[in-house]
Amino acid sequence: MSVTENSRELRLPIAKPRPDVGMFLDTLLGRKIPAKPPTAEYLVDNVIMKPVLELMGRPWVDTGEKEEYMGGQMDLTRESRELANAFLDNVIAFWHAMGYDYVRVEISLPLPAVSNVAKDTAQINQEHNRAWQSMTEGVITTWEQFESYPWPKITDSCFYMHEYVCSHLPEGMGFTSCHAGGVYEHLSRLVSYEGLSMMLYDNPALFKAITDKLGGLLEEYNRRLLQLDGLVAIFQGEDFGHGMGTLISPKAIRDYFLPWHEKYARMCHAAGRPYFFHSCGKMDAVMEDLITDVKIDAKHSFQDGVAPVIEWKKRYGDRIGIIGGVDIDKLCTYPLDELRKYVRHIIDECAPGGRFALGSGNSIPSYVPVENYLAMLEEAYV
Repeated sequence: MSVTENSRELRLPIAKPRPDVGMFLDTLLGRKIPAKPPTAEYLVDNVIMKPVLELMGRPWVDTGEKEEYMGGQMDLTRESRELANAFLDNVIAFWHAMGYDYVRVEISLPLPAVSNVAKDTAQINQEHNRAWQSMTEGVITTWEQFESYPWPKITDSCFYMHEYVCSHLPEGMGFTSCHAGGVYEHLSRLVSYEGLSMMLYDNPALFKAITDKLGGLLEEYNRRLLQLDGLVAIFQGEDFGHGMGTLISPKAIRDYFLPWHEKYARMCHAAGRPYFFHSCGKMDAVMEDLITDVKIDAKHSFQDGVAPVIEWKKRYGDRIGIIGGVDIDKLCTYPLDELRKYVRHIIDECAPGGRFALGSGNSIPSYVPVENYLAMLEEAYV
């Protein structure tokens, strides 16, 4: 099926999806080598899902600001529950139609912080806003603010959308999820990156107290996730890096944050599920820690400007799974013919030996051209 949207012809990347989450897991865990590598993605923006769902003949469900409570702590009214269900039905249909073996959803507990907001400059998303955290303003800078902060409670209503997805999975599909943001990411939101850098040296006791509070919340969150029958993996995000190194010292990462991830990985493994880890940036300084101590099962997020995924596969592909790798800049800017050649080269180099799933190097944000995203997937299914 294809349609023309603003002079662009879009078509679904695969005619008859046949999800096999067991093979997906076997591939990344090194138990089997498939004829073709599976596909995987960390996040896909609603702006990208919308035209694809319309291509499928499914009307878009606009949740607007209501998305904020769909996984939060409020008891949903009948009206809001129906809206949430319709939205999640679309999410499930999207991941299935795109040929993925799993549906991925993440939601965050309410952890108020200072954010900056501006109109999205992506061509197809200019009616919506983008938000990003403040680099300089934190909401917790003193012990008094730590004690008075409205720390959330983890209740059954936090998992409504997770439970809904698990009970509506198409045959052959699984569910991957995590708390939206890791311990470090939430710490940097609550105290700001500037505040975090200073607190680490000026007030390490407060730094550790906030870290441990967040770590404990995520531990309980993961414990509840692992009780879901449909959950096949926790796919945790925790952006430790930038283009030239880690955002804080490797020692601080080892001292304060990796012990929490080690605990989460142990919980997953005890429950018979893998622990996949997403982090942007240059991670060389802590990769051995992540593999040997944390015991991650797969790594996601790769940028050609740091090291192409082909290099990562050669370096680590005999020990962990490698997820993604199509550089976002190239995914956005390459002409379709050139993009297809680039994607094919990644597949040819990374698929042998298994332990590889094709996808973007990071995620599918609103500024990725829809036709480029679909072309990447088409190349995987040739």
